[in-house]
Amino acid sequence: MKQYTTIYFDLDNTLLDFSKSEYNAIRKLLSIHNLPVSDEIAEVYSKINQTFWEAFERGDIKKEEIFAGRFKKLLEHLGEERDAEVMAKDYFKCLSEGHDLIDGAEEILNRLKTQGYKLYATTNGVASTQYRRIKESGLEPLFDGIFVSEKIGHQKPSREYFDCVLQGTPEKDKSKILIIGDSQSSDILGGVNSGIDTCWYNPKGLKATYFSKYEISALCELEKILC
Repeated sequence: MKQYTTIYFDLDNTLLDFSKSEYNAIRKLLSIHNLPVSDEIAEVYSKINQTFWEAFERGDIKKEEIFAGRFKKLLEHLGEERDAEVMAKDYFKCLSEGHDLIDGAEEILNRLKTQGYKLYATTNGVASTQYRRIKESGLEPLFDGIFVSEKIGHQKPSREYFDCVLQGTPEKDKSKILIIGDSQSSDILGGVNSGIDTCWYNPKGLKATYFSKYEISALCELEKILC
């Protein structure tokens, strides 16, 4: 008998290659606004963005402070003057076009679907952007539901976020649910906060901060746990 019936999948850098989408989006945005385009600047933006999202997940800032704030910070780094609000809007357009898959993502979802698991996408982010990326990636039909923090009104890793997801899924027994994600501060801490088992997707072999029941370096390894 299966231990789990229901899987909560993180989206970015678990199923969708957010790093690649972010890289392409920021380079396109810089070009649109006649700013220098380089891998170095793309990396600077990525670090700034991560810092803002981590602050949001800790509850230190409001979500609306992220979007223009990260571009104000980038412009300060570049010593350039542009409208950060306009850049934020343009960036969302560029990012929503990115839907590259992590290796094995579609295959493992199909495999789990045929095994009878209920599959849900659980993601922080802007709803319109995330819905479009899921749809255009081709993964949408494989999910039984999609839960975006902007729509829910709470974000990972808060217990309130996962409580809302739990209310929206048929399975109410937490012992039969597994969270799968790449982020220690979002997915794994979210599991700790909500009392749900986690599987850490850790392809880079990073050091853990929080306890996970399982750890994998490739999505195909989920078959050993679930199938």
